[in-house]
Amino acid sequence: MKKLLYFLLALVLAFIAFYFWGSSNNWDAEKYNQIQYFADKPSNTSDTLSVMTYNIGWLSGMTNNLPVARDEALYAKNLKDALVVLNKYHSDIIGFQEIDIAAKRSFLYNQPDSLGFHLGYLNGSLAVNWDKKYVPFPYWPFQYHFGKLISGQYVMSDLVILKNEYVTLPKPVNAPFYYNAFYLDRLIQKTWLKTNKGDLLVMNVHLEAFDQETRIMHAEAVIEEYLKYADKLPVLLIGDFNSRAIGAKGPIDESVRKMFDVSGVGVAITDSVFLTDPKRNYTFSSGDPVEKIDYIFYNKKFIEKLDAKVVQEAGEASDHFPVWMEFVLK
Repeated sequence: MKKLLYFLLALVLAFIAFYFWGSSNNWDAEKYNQIQYFADKPSNTSDTLSVMTYNIGWLSGMTNNLPVARDEALYAKNLKDALVVLNKYHSDIIGFQEIDIAAKRSFLYNQPDSLGFHLGYLNGSLAVNWDKKYVPFPYWPFQYHFGKLISGQYVMSDLVILKNEYVTLPKPVNAPFYYNAFYLDRLIQKTWLKTNKGDLLVMNVHLEAFDQETRIMHAEAVIEEYLKYADKLPVLLIGDFNSRAIGAKGPIDESVRKMFDVSGVGVAITDSVFLTDPKRNYTFSSGDPVEKIDYIFYNKKFIEKLDAKVVQEAGEASDHFPVWMEFVLK
């Protein structure tokens, strides 16, 4: 009987030790906000600019979050495919979500470096939203756990980055503490860029995916943050909102719909454009597109849209398609 009790006690202590070790960070928090340089060249001074948002899904393609074996060849292929499309458009500004900096799940490759240096961008800004020594997901089998994970959101640009910071959004309100201990932070990344007409603010977001109550809180926080700047300077609000604003048969009362109702806001893919060909404007999932959850919003007071599209030619490098918009500053 004593042996059994000792065994159970040892098991509990081991679980507690793993909980605190696995959920602890690899980096000091000071490193979560970084600006880095890829090339030494003049910044873009054109009046016509372009922006793209792309949840790159850590270049895992349609295997994202699945308990399946992956090899380096998968990432090499997806990186090559992503580079082809990104180089073709070479947007002046790209906001990435789910981009790995040092993660076991993506063979410890620094994906911002892989993209930034190959594409020849001037600079990039990082906001880390997931830093754990061990992430026990997908839950089973154990060999497919993510393990060590440093990942985040990233803004890459040929415009000079003046400042970068982020706002951390609330954890899922309906999830247990141990779930939230290993779960990523949802962020509003704010990056200020220098243009020939003054400063431009990019707000790069990745909102809650699974809990609608939390996602609505996130959307309201994003709107509040957006409104702090919307009357002062050009603002691009981009990212993965994990929410359908409209369906093929009519609107859906979801969290991102709130953004459409903000006074003076524009959107790259309008409802009318979406409804002319819904499937052509779906952003998720790339293997079998069923919904639009990635968006580019902007304040019409300072920004005039020229063109926009969902870049479905990106294929399955990620489980999301990028959204692209060309614009001018008024």
